[in-house]
Amino acid sequence: MIRVLLIALCAAAAHADCSVDKTQDGQLVKLPGDATVYLVLDGCRRHIPNPATYNSLFKTWDCIQETTLSRLICTCDAITNGAILVKTASSPAVYLLSNLKKRHIANPATFNAFCFDWPKIQTMNELTLSFIPTGSAIKI
Repeated sequence: MIRVLLIALCAAAAHADCSVDKTQDGQLVKLPGDATVYLVLDGCRRHIPNPATYNSLFKTWDCIQETTLSRLICTCDAITNGAILVKTASSPAVYLLSNLKKRHIANPATFNAFCFDWPKIQTMNELTLSFIPTGSAIKI
């Protein structure tokens, strides 16, 4: 019991100087002078692990905002290496496939606000997609 309490206190202390800010969802950010790029999703900065993953999701590198304010947003699980945008041939629904989950991108306005790139959507077999666990929807 004491161990669980200590872990919880340490986790809280680790985020004492940051905040979860869902109003920033969809932004691609980096700190000045740092090449590390983050996607703000669920109010958290999520590291994009490499250029190949970035290029498989987003329109252009011009979508990235360089700001010192991004350090105030808490860091959460990174985007998975090799994350992709997927849909099936029989449905217009588009998903972000990352962190072993598919997350429905709720509408075109959200898709565009996140700077996702329509031509990069891959078509996946409906049965295959149905076996991937579903995460919460992405919506602005």
